[in-house]
Amino acid sequence: MLTRLIAASYAWLLEVSLWVSLALAGIAGYTAMVPIMQALGASPFPEFTWKILGACAFVVVAFLLLAVITGPLLILMDVRHSLRSLDAKMVSREGEDGGRSAERREPII
Repeated sequence: MLTRLIAASYAWLLEVSLWVSLALAGIAGYTAMVPIMQALGASPFPEFTWKILGACAFVVVAFLLLAVITGPLLILMDVRHSLRSLDAKMVSREGEDGGRSAERREPII
C-alpha cells in the first residue's frame, strides 16, 4: 500500500521540486548577475536590467539542465501510465468477450 502511494506521488513530488529549483535559479540569477559582471570588469549601467537578464538566463540554463537530468524519468513514468491504461483496456475487453483470460508468462528464449 505504501509503495503504491510513493509511486503515485513521485510525479507530483518531482514536478514540485522542479518548480522550486527554477524559482531558486531565478533568485540566484537576480542576486549574482551584477557581481559576476563587475568581477569580469564590466560596469553594468542600469543594474536592474542586468539583474532581470541574469534571472532569465539562470532560469533558462536551469530548465535545460533539469530537462536533461529528469527527462528520462518523466518519460519512464509516462510509459508506465500508458501500459497501465492499455492493461485496463485489455481487461475490460476480456470481460465483454466472455472471459478469455490472458495468462502472464515469462518469455521463452
